[in-house]
Formats: sequence, structure tokens, C-alpha cells
Amino acid sequence: MTTDTDVLVVGAGPTGLTLACDLHRRGVDCRVLDRAVTPHVRSRGKGLQPRSLEVFDDLGIAGAALAAGRTHHHLRLYSGGRPALDLDLPARPPQPGVPYPNLVVLPQWRTEQVLRDGLAALGGTVEYGRELTDLSQDDDGVTATVVDPGTGATEALRAAFVVGCDGGSSRVRTLTGIAMRGASHDEHFVLGDVLIEGLPADGSSFAWFDDDGYLAADPLDGSGTWQVQASVRPDTSGKLETASLELFRRLFAERGFGHVRLHDATWLSDFSPRVAIVDRYRAGRVLLAGDAAHVHSPAGGQGMNTGIQDAYNLGWKLDAVLRGRAAHALLDTYQEERRPVARAVLTSSDLGHSAFFSPHPAMTLLRNRVLVPALRLAVIRNRLLDGVAELDVGYRDSSLVDEAATGEHTGDGEAAGLVDAVRFRRGPHAGDRAPDAEVRAGDNGAPTRLFDLFRGTHSTLLVFDGPAATDAGYRRMTATARRVRAALGDDVRAWIVVPGDRRPEHLDDVDVVLDPDRDAHHRYAAAAESLYLVRPDGYIAYRSRPATAGPVLGHLGSVFRLQAPA
Repeated sequence: MTTDTDVLVVGAGPTGLTLACDLHRRGVDCRVLDRAVTPHVRSRGKGLQPRSLEVFDDLGIAGAALAAGRTHHHLRLYSGGRPALDLDLPARPPQPGVPYPNLVVLPQWRTEQVLRDGLAALGGTVEYGRELTDLSQDDDGVTATVVDPGTGATEALRAAFVVGCDGGSSRVRTLTGIAMRGASHDEHFVLGDVLIEGLPADGSSFAWFDDDGYLAADPLDGSGTWQVQASVRPDTSGKLETASLELFRRLFAERGFGHVRLHDATWLSDFSPRVAIVDRYRAGRVLLAGDAAHVHSPAGGQGMNTGIQDAYNLGWKLDAVLRGRAAHALLDTYQEERRPVARAVLTSSDLGHSAFFSPHPAMTLLRNRVLVPALRLAVIRNRLLDGVAELDVGYRDSSLVDEAATGEHTGDGEAAGLVDAVRFRRGPHAGDRAPDAEVRAGDNGAPTRLFDLFRGTHSTLLVFDGPAATDAGYRRMTATARRVRAALGDDVRAWIVVPGDRRPEHLDDVDVVLDPDRDAHHRYAAAAESLYLVRPDGYIAYRSRPATAGPVLGHLGSVFRLQAPA
């Protein structure tokens, strides 16, 4: 098959750019098209959740996102025309297993710029002013017809796969004939990016909830630009007022902030939140990701982040199929794993939307008398932030993950006891996000993190040494690491994780990390010898105890075409 590219990504938003970065670093030939002539400068989705920052860490751009964003938040909330809350919300410091803050606010255009810079560093670029007009596919690939709207020039591009990351009105989805089903909310919203004078320049966000609807203003950067949002209800004739500076000025004045000056809007938009999801994420060689596959209320700040996770799940699978390391069936697991996540996000964001934005008198009473006062409690705020952090997203029901705890007696003192077995059952399961931990690596025992070991395009094998520290145990763990490396080659990196601060003499020919505080052993419930295989996207593919090679090789053989027989 002759192709112009391995993967054609349609749409250069956060989803498409994340996928392009992941594919480029894997050496996959990838082209990114966007029908816009230039990158947009709209704030749109403006929050990066902790799991998305972990993805950016893996892509090498987390530092740039953190430097550009705001992590210290202050909220001034008014309810029924009176001040209800004045909350200082500093960034939650790194926690064991979770290295990034609970929320980073930065406008979507800036997030996309960080991703574009990362893509450029990898040798990639975005082809702007290129509009998809037709798609056709056969057994060998996909032909995409692309038009330059400025000149009318038409080009036929041939790709092994096409991924539609082109938003809620996806052209890829329409051309492929994939149905999206759902409904729109009755509420109508206006929003825009506006210069504001008269509000404190201390990073505070403002929100007003009252009988006339919702109004909010969030600072975006140090230039005085704010994102303004408001709910709008129809007048007596049923007419809805559209977004304008005049509308926003009136809404501020009605809430006692007539002294505030709003001017120079760079973006104005109207929308009614829609809750919808596609019937399928894949049709042959065409796949959908992000808003092209699922749309929902912006409540909870999940939309952009869910799309980033879609891309991160899909990238390594496309790479494995393109290199012949896995059959096309691996791509079916993309929908298997990500569609349930999207459905859960749709449900939770819909509940959040109703709780805070519904004009129904009962919901208004609940919001003003229960929900808003509850935000004064740190435990409630933390629960809400944890609920949208996407750190609990997992794939335990996926056909790609498995685990075994045989309790096998190895004859060398490494077998787990009853208490060890109970702890292991309570640890992170196959399909869960692999937690971070502080460890030491190298000949000098330099401080590092498990996320540093995970970073890259490979899977990671962690073989945890138990407390027995026997020669036979070390020989078995070393043999397991060698056999998995032989089976996967450069697609895996294997590490023996040793409790304590001294490298055992019998592990000279394998990579070792030291766990002096037993932080990693604790995070992975490795009270006895055990094994964890972490996928390229940071989820646990397989775990077992003890660390014998046979079961993990059997699992790998069910997913990949191995370089060495199991």
C-alpha cells in the first residue's frame, strides 16, 4: 500500500495535537490538518486537570503548561444578590503518588500553543487552511479529499488511518456515517473573552447565582482579559439575546457592578449545552476522538481533558498496529476502554449542570441553601476537585488487562503470607492508573520518580523485591525481567524495585531502583514479591505475585506479536 502518511489527524485542537505529539515521538508519520486559516485565540476550555498534566509530563510539556497557567485560585461567589463565599484556593501541593496540582487554569488557545510547540520540537507541524470534504476507505487505507478554501485547490491524501478530532460538528463523523445520539439542554449561555477594568487584579474569579440566572468572570492572564459567562433566558416573545458587550455590561450592572468597564471583546459565542455520544468510536480505518465522539456540559471542566485522554489511549495502539506488533483488533479496545469513560463524564457533568444552572425552583433552592454553603467545607471542595481530576479513571473491565495472585510457593521464602495477600488485593489493580512514587536510581542512587521511569513510548515492567532477599528470588526476578525484555524488545523497560538503600550484589546485570522509604512498595501494595506491567499510557496492564515470567508472558502474547516465544 502506498500512502502519503500513516495517520491523518483532522482537527488541531487539544485532542488532535496530543495525538500528533504522541505519534511523532513514536516515529509514526502523521499529518495534522485544520480548516481554520490560523490558530484561534479563544479561551474556550480553560482548565487542565491533574491527569492531563501527567500526560503532558510524559510528552515533555508539563513544565510549559504550568508556567503559563494559574494554580492559585480565589473565588468570590454571590447568591441571591449577596456575598455568599470568599474562598482562597491555593494549589494543592504534590501528594504521594500525585505530583501535580488539582487544577491549572489557562485559556485553551494557550494550551494548544504549548502542544504546538511540543509538536514542533518533535518535527511536526499543523497544516492550516485545509478542509476535509470527502472520505473513502478500503481494506488498505483511507483516501481523504482536502480543499484549500482560499485557492479552491483540491488534493487527495492517502493514509493508513484517519482520526477525526474535529469537534462536535465533526466532518469526519458525518462523512463516515457514525451516528451521535443525545439531547440539548434548555438553558442557553453566552460567553466571551473581554477586557475588564474595575475588578480586582489579584487573580480572583467572580460568580453570581440568582433568580435571573448565572454570571461569572474568570481572569485569564495578566493582561486584563477575562472569560465572561452567563445564562440567558428568552424574553416574553421567546427571543434569546445573543452574546455582546452590551449584554454583558447590563448583566454586570444588574448585579451591582455597573462601575466595571467591559470593552474590546476578542471572542463572543452562544451555546446550549448538548449531551451526546457516538454509537461507535471506529469505522474500519477511521476513528473519532474528543468532541467528535462525545459532547456534554462544560460543568466540571471535563471536555478538553477527556479528549486529551482519548488521544493518549489511542496513540500507542495505532503505533503497535502500524508496526505490525499487534493486530487491528487492538484498535477495538480504544472504544471498549474510552466509551464507558465518556458516558460516565456525560452523566456526572449533566448532574453538575442541573445542580448549578437549572432554573427550576427546587434546584435553585438546593443550590442556594445546600450546595453553595457546603463549599465552605474543605472536605467538600476536595471531594469535588478529586471527582473531576480524572485520576480515578481506569479500565478494570478491559480485555487488555489481567492479573494473577497465585500464592505460589517458590521455596525460597518469597511467597506471600495472608496479610500480604490482603494488602495486594487492596492495591492498584490491573486497569488502574499506575501511581507515582519517589525512588532512587543509578549507581549513585540519585532521587527520581516512577513517572521518570515511565516517561517515553515504552511499557514498564516493575518487579518488586520482597523482604526475604534470597539469591533464588533474585535469580527468578532477573530471569523474568530478561524474558519480558526478550519478548518485547525496546518496547519495554524492566526494573527491579528493591526496598532499602543498597543495591544487592546479585543484581549487577539488570536495572535496579532503590526504594529506601518503601514509598513505591506501599503505593503498589508490594509487601511481598510482585510484578506490575505498566502500559505506555500509564495504566497497569498486568500484575501478579510472585514475579514469575510465565503468566505475564502469556498475557503479553494475547495482546502483541512477541519477538521471542512465550
